[in-house]
Amino acid sequence: MAGDWTEELFIRHGDLYQVLLEGMFPRAEEETRGLARLLAGRGFGTGAAVLDLNCRIGRHAIHLARLGYRVVGVDMSPRYIQRAGQLAIEHGVAGDSEFLVADARKVGEALSGRKFDAVINMFTSLGYYDEETDRSIIRQCLGLVRSGGIFVLETGSRDSISRNFQPFGVFRVDDLLLLHEREFSLETSRMKTVWTFLETIDEGYRLSAEIHLNHRFYCLHELIRLFEEAGWHYRASYRDFEFREPSLDGNRLILVCQSP
Repeated sequence: MAGDWTEELFIRHGDLYQVLLEGMFPRAEEETRGLARLLAGRGFGTGAAVLDLNCRIGRHAIHLARLGYRVVGVDMSPRYIQRAGQLAIEHGVAGDSEFLVADARKVGEALSGRKFDAVINMFTSLGYYDEETDRSIIRQCLGLVRSGGIFVLETGSRDSISRNFQPFGVFRVDDLLLLHEREFSLETSRMKTVWTFLETIDEGYRLSAEIHLNHRFYCLHELIRLFEEAGWHYRASYRDFEFREPSLDGNRLILVCQSP
């Protein structure tokens, strides 16, 4: 899907979305501690090799490296990969982390011959394309993990979105105002969202970009089916990194699957 919204948001206007990512970097430290507890509980503690799929600026990868993991982060955005490398140096983990430009749709080719103990995919970074493409990405990741390796997916819950749907949203980060206009289809479980970026100037606001997103959200049973069809075995699910059971009102889903 060349030229789709992911390239518009993450590459052509990657500087705008990066403002949000930078603001979320500190929060990722606590999330990563929970992620590390999950990995260790599955037998992958300090020293394990982790692939961070769609890592963006390395928010979770860098914090994992600080906890002693060996991390490779991949992202389609050269801008984000460059920034992740800078942050790795700033946080003293350049030797335990590596960041590569790679499209998730071709991750198997990009990392051919490499093996990991775990793959992580955070912050609703699955569902950008159609279901078959998502299945292909997951299947490629299966070929990148060692026997018994795991996949940890952290994503938005379709059940919560449909129950608590908000058609509009407004966010401010520094001098950037982001407006969300959302439509959610119960037939396709896809969210169509218009992101309008406004830059604060002396006399008011100036339009920086208007980007149209189209994102698929999954229910828990759909994710389980998707992963099992790709060859993984479902192991557990949670609504947060405190490992509480999924609920209809929990806005997040964490899925743990294991390779045969």
